[in-house]
Amino acid sequence: MNADLAVRLTLSIGGVGVVISSWEYLTRPALLADHAIAGWPVGRSCRTWRLARRTDRAVDLVFQYPNVLVLVVLRLAAALATVIGDLVPAFLSLGVVAVTSVLLGMRSPYGSDGADQLSLIIFVAAFCATVIGTDGSQHSFLWFVTGQACCAYFVAGVAKLISPVWRSGRALGGILGTRTYGNRRLGPVVASHPRAAWLAGWWVIALECTFPLVLLGEPRVTYAVLAAALAMHLGILVTMRLNTFLWAFAATYPSVVYCTLH
Repeated sequence: MNADLAVRLTLSIGGVGVVISSWEYLTRPALLADHAIAGWPVGRSCRTWRLARRTDRAVDLVFQYPNVLVLVVLRLAAALATVIGDLVPAFLSLGVVAVTSVLLGMRSPYGSDGADQLSLIIFVAAFCATVIGTDGSQHSFLWFVTGQACCAYFVAGVAKLISPVWRSGRALGGILGTRTYGNRRLGPVVASHPRAAWLAGWWVIALECTFPLVLLGEPRVTYAVLAAALAMHLGILVTMRLNTFLWAFAATYPSVVYCTLH
């Protein structure tokens, strides 16, 4: 795998996640309405930044519902262009994805998750690398994404490792029993099999904590870790319906393969 292909795959896979995220908002626009927790009245009251009055009015105009849906549509179109490739200049599509993602994140501090954060990091970094436009910036982008993947998995693993709930095996049953991330059928099954839940929880902890082993550059280790991580995200997709986690984290895998095995 060469650097160009690694970048192309990273952005294409990540772009699919952005398309899904944007489409989810467009199919359920009420999530962004003024009465919702992700609405601008809530976000405006929670913000820590202040602007000049005229600028503040312009921000209100952009962020208020339903105007904010324009940002979502632009994000969707730019992400589609990134996935397809060669429709518009890369710096333009990447810049639109990055800017609209930042603006949507500024609009509401609620509702985002690790997938949104990782996707934002990838596209902002990709835009910067594209603007610089050198071989060095391309390689820096790939190593940056690889480092972000290692940090994301390792920090998540350590956070679970120091949690008594995760170490006891109660976490998975508790998560699957919630309304937001739960599974009506699987939740009670997991809760009624504590030994299996304990093993599954520790498998997740071990996988996330050992993800940085990909940096050793041993092909069998790298591919085994990536395959296990992909299987974990597929399981999360099926059981918890977190549609963007798979794409956001899988987007880092081409970069990891290139940087550790090239």
